[in-house]
Amino acid sequence: MTIAQLKIHDFRNIAFADILPSPNFNFIIGNNGSGKTSLLEAIYMLGHGKAFRHQLSSRIIQHNKSELVLFSKITSSTHNTHNVGLSKSRSGENKIKIDNDDGFKLADLAKLLPMQLITPEGFDLLTGGPKYRRAFIDWGCFHHYNEFILVWNNLRRLIKQRNALLKNVTSYNQLMPWDKELIPIANQVSQIRADYIQQIQDEIINTSHDFLPEYVIDCQFYQGWDHSVNYADLLVEHFQRDKLLNYTTIGPHKADLKLRVDNIPIEVLFSRGQLKLLMCALRLAQGEFYAQQKQQTCLYLLDDFASELDLTKRSLLAKRLKLTGSQVFISAVDQEQIQAMIDENDKIFYIKSGIISA
Repeated sequence: MTIAQLKIHDFRNIAFADILPSPNFNFIIGNNGSGKTSLLEAIYMLGHGKAFRHQLSSRIIQHNKSELVLFSKITSSTHNTHNVGLSKSRSGENKIKIDNDDGFKLADLAKLLPMQLITPEGFDLLTGGPKYRRAFIDWGCFHHYNEFILVWNNLRRLIKQRNALLKNVTSYNQLMPWDKELIPIANQVSQIRADYIQQIQDEIINTSHDFLPEYVIDCQFYQGWDHSVNYADLLVEHFQRDKLLNYTTIGPHKADLKLRVDNIPIEVLFSRGQLKLLMCALRLAQGEFYAQQKQQTCLYLLDDFASELDLTKRSLLAKRLKLTGSQVFISAVDQEQIQAMIDENDKIFYIKSGIISA
């Protein structure tokens, strides 16, 4: 999918914008605080229903405005066109329209406009807690397995209910009805995740080697408990500990993706520049795998492109992105940082105090 037109109303410091992006590379140039990241966030919100810096509506809706409105015209690889509209009120309510019809959910937006985000804060994927790597895995599962969103939502519901019950139960028998429902769903979610990582593993390793040829990345999925032990038995065994802590300590909600070199965690071994390269490699690998499987490109958003990367690495990343044939939006403070990668099919947008000009 590519965005053929984007309209923004009252989003952060952008009061109004109406732009016609290139289906190839789009460069957003402006000083810090000018609105570069806000433009990227508006695009991200069209695919996720939320911004990537702040979740609170009061932080993303312009002062004295009751809501923000986003509109886009999206074109598929088969040249089908969809009109997508999203509004968010100060109460946090989302209203979504696709081709002028109501009643759509955020998952419908995500299916329609898959995207990969690379930001200076993206180090969390590698150095943050397991939830960031679970989100990476679940993005792929959501887009490649139709049943995943339903079982994932059921898993979240059951874990939440179980945690609430742990505060009041006195014996494991009181939890058994919930665990009987939880166990097959936990196993199903874990199996989907394991299948996805098995399929994309070579893509991750090969792309990582392209960016960091001096290292061989080992990529292993951890499902949230010892795969050689029955999950039902572990729930019984951990009951007293779970009750003491008032939450479920093992399960798919504790899953992780372990990334190592010679059994050394990459967050210990790599510099910040190397971590950014690996983060870019993971996002590219996932986006390229999606394109191969779906015969449809995904969109890439890169905020503060030059951060942590020297000219050689920026050129390598730009070359790989060009080869994807995807629509790409890149923000930079200085046009000199991106001058070498601009060609005749690309567009440059300048932004100052929330006002965008092509």
